[in-house]
Amino acid sequence: MLHNPLIFVFLFIFTAPLYAEVYKCDDEGAVRYSTTPCNKQVLDLELGEDDFEPEYNQEEQFITPVYPGWKNGWKKSKDLKLERFFEVVYEPVRPTISEKSTRINHQKLTNLPQSMSVERFAISVEDIIESICASAIIYQPKTAKKLSDKVFYGQYACSFRRDTKQGELGYYKIIRGENSIYMLAIKWGVEPFTIEVDKPLMIFDNHPLKKKISTAQKYLHNKVKLCTAGTCL
Repeated sequence: MLHNPLIFVFLFIFTAPLYAEVYKCDDEGAVRYSTTPCNKQVLDLELGEDDFEPEYNQEEQFITPVYPGWKNGWKKSKDLKLERFFEVVYEPVRPTISEKSTRINHQKLTNLPQSMSVERFAISVEDIIESICASAIIYQPKTAKKLSDKVFYGQYACSFRRDTKQGELGYYKIIRGENSIYMLAIKWGVEPFTIEVDKPLMIFDNHPLKKKISTAQKYLHNKVKLCTAGTCL
């Protein structure tokens, strides 16, 4: 742990359950999880003495077309806007049986120090996933082309979430903008399953899930973009 002065950063909590978001709160040293935003809306990160970046560039646009994996489109089930934090949760309109356990979480964190890279942000995401799952596998999926250092893809399998009592699979994209970090995460609730060391996850042999993951991959890689002055990531 670094010994530089603390800089308080309002950091989103990505690994929300399917029907209610979970926030990691630090109340005078005691960590708790809540379905409502923490009182201080901050997480203590010892980030050094970096200067914060200038105000948000209004030309920057995070492009998130309607998700093609949902037959009847999507609707917002949550729309939270705070000073430095933006969060929207989408769910399918008139969901089919296979769509009912799916949610999409879109978040934006602004006014970040220059040292907050997508890799560093992803580590915080991974820590939260591991803390609320009985066991989890988290990794970077392979991509067909070399990625910008401002883009990060992650995928995870959570055997059993202590809050929802379900297993969960997720695929997410993180993009670093001029003054903000954006994330879009697609999550599927599944029956609890077992993760064994050095053994393949049988859940990924499920054909319907394979199809869902393929749709999510194509959507995040090809449709979800951050564009500034005609250049997109």
